[in-house]
Amino acid sequence: MKLEIYGKNYNPSDSLKAVTEKKCAKLRRRVSKDGDAQVKFTVTFENGVYSTDLTVVTRGQTYRAEAQSDSPFDNVDVVIPRLLGQMRKQKDIWGRNKKGTANVYDESEG
Repeated sequence: MKLEIYGKNYNPSDSLKAVTEKKCAKLRRRVSKDGDAQVKFTVTFENGVYSTDLTVVTRGQTYRAEAQSDSPFDNVDVVIPRLLGQMRKQKDIWGRNKKGTANVYDESEG
């Protein structure tokens, strides 16, 4: 998993980077099978509001979550659970059985 942290109109501090890396460890269990997963964490500061965007590209799927607040640290606590929820929902969709019953054919016919 490759984690990239960017800032627009804001220089991410070392403490924000450390917190982000620690919290993104939760994402590792979801993307552990794909070593080429890319995680982009972008923090933007405009008009006194921090906007955080987290994008994960893994196995041909793109997941994205965004949050805005007065603190970039609060945004980290919001975007990661949102992203994990999206991944969990997608996993549940793929894991469901198809509607209907399996076709059963009697071998004595035909």
